[in-house]
Amino acid sequence: MAWQYRNERRKTDMKTAKRFRATLLAFALVFTLAACGTPAVEPTPPPAPTQSEASSPDAAQDVPATSAPSETERQEAETPAAPPVGEQQPVESGAPEGNASDALPTGGSSDSQDSSSNKPDASPESTAPTCTVSISCAAILENLDRLSAEKADLIPEDGVLLAPTAVEFTEGESVFDVLKRVCRENKIHMEFSETPVYQSAYIEGIGNLYEFDCGEGSGWMYRVNGEFPNYGCSRYTLADGDTVEWVYTCDFGADVGGGLGA
Repeated sequence: MAWQYRNERRKTDMKTAKRFRATLLAFALVFTLAACGTPAVEPTPPPAPTQSEASSPDAAQDVPATSAPSETERQEAETPAAPPVGEQQPVESGAPEGNASDALPTGGSSDSQDSSSNKPDASPESTAPTCTVSISCAAILENLDRLSAEKADLIPEDGVLLAPTAVEFTEGESVFDVLKRVCRENKIHMEFSETPVYQSAYIEGIGNLYEFDCGEGSGWMYRVNGEFPNYGCSRYTLADGDTVEWVYTCDFGADVGGGLGA
């Protein structure tokens, strides 16, 4: 009995196992057929951009212009708008900034134009009167035997202490005033003394050459325009164009074409 029971049980287990394997094969077949027969899913296209998205900066770069502007619209866009009345016209872009005033309308007024129109005409410069001054001791060259030994080195080879020099002066100045200025500017020694009797200055020495250095009749004299005045140099008022010569005489003026006055 036990043996028979075991055989029945074994048969029952084998049938159960066959059913289980058949069930597994059926499920596997169903899954295989389902996988092979399912159609592929197509990707869903993105939604079309709305009007607000097309107007964004990034979208505007990809969207071409729908239509070209007409000729009338292009002319209106190129023509600048007229400025309001009363405003100045803008300066041309090619003109430098410093010359912006040159680009203003000619009909307008500016401070520079007003100031230039109010300027008086430039008057010619007034020229100061001039005279010619010279200093010479050439007469000593003919009388070197009378000259003091210590003065020999003071005499120039040509006897000229100051060549003819043009000098400006103010109205009312005298021969004496100009002589002082010329000697100071040219570093020439000059010594004088006041003589109340003659109401004039007396020239004692020029260039370290004094009266009596070349004889008893030696000293300084002056002449104006070729003539020797008979009064002191500080009383002679200069005129424009005068020629003043200071000369050293060794013979009371006879050797230089003059008389006794100094």
